[in-house]
Amino acid sequence: MKTDRHGNLLRWVEYFIVVAETGHVSRAAEILGIAQPPLSQTIKKLEAAVGTELFIRHARGVSLSPAGRAFLPRAQSLLDAQQLVMTLHQDLEQAQHRVNVLLPRTLPPSWVSAALLSPPPDFPPAEWAGAASTDIVRAVRENPATVGIVTAPIITDELEAWPVVAVPQSLAPGLAMHETLNKAGLRRAVGAVLLAPPRADGPAAFDVLSAELESAGIVTQLREVADPLRIAAEITCAAATVLVPSGTPNLPASPLASGLLPLRLRVLHHPDAASSAIHVATMLHECLARTGRP
Repeated sequence: MKTDRHGNLLRWVEYFIVVAETGHVSRAAEILGIAQPPLSQTIKKLEAAVGTELFIRHARGVSLSPAGRAFLPRAQSLLDAQQLVMTLHQDLEQAQHRVNVLLPRTLPPSWVSAALLSPPPDFPPAEWAGAASTDIVRAVRENPATVGIVTAPIITDELEAWPVVAVPQSLAPGLAMHETLNKAGLRRAVGAVLLAPPRADGPAAFDVLSAELESAGIVTQLREVADPLRIAAEITCAAATVLVPSGTPNLPASPLASGLLPLRLRVLHHPDAASSAIHVATMLHECLARTGRP
């Protein structure tokens, strides 16, 4: 079977199947949205290509000839194969544009959902995961399809780093829920143990937090915890206090005064990142900017 183009063959086969299913050329033309004469001509071209009549014409319509009945399952298989190829092509295109988004693993999932995903932004397909900030920097360096949010300060050489956003924090549990804490109130509210992300996640950020606590006159043991579920359990049992981004849903906490112990976050992407990754990075920075201040 020869045709001038493969596209013609697939179109002819599609028309053949519709005529076979309806048993009437005019009805098939209505379904296909074309005029009857071009459809009749297409069927004749297909019959000429296969070298035999595929339909028996009669007054009330058409029916499949023996050759047409033999050709029908092959025609359907051909269209199924075309659909499979199109689906695979779409899957490959989506995979090429899929972005990996890495966040600090100690960020409360409820805050991430409220601050970054509500209302749902117009992100391209993305895979989300938590990791240490040091690992996020490494992953972004190695993969142009990866976008990261890290705690600052952190070394970001060879990467495109967006401006740092200072996200206000709250203390859970505080002296009085929802009462703003200044330095004096914070000194009274912080107990013997303050939970903090592991130093290995971001050594510079951990050291800055330690220095800021010391500057505020807060004497406490920093216990390094990575698991958000364990952090939530210790808060519930009042075994320790923890700093969380302000506005974390379903977590009663006392907000800190402006500029007091903010969570410094910044967005990173690869210098050769695809447009989809840059788009995600831009939207993440905009979401962060709405929750904090430069």
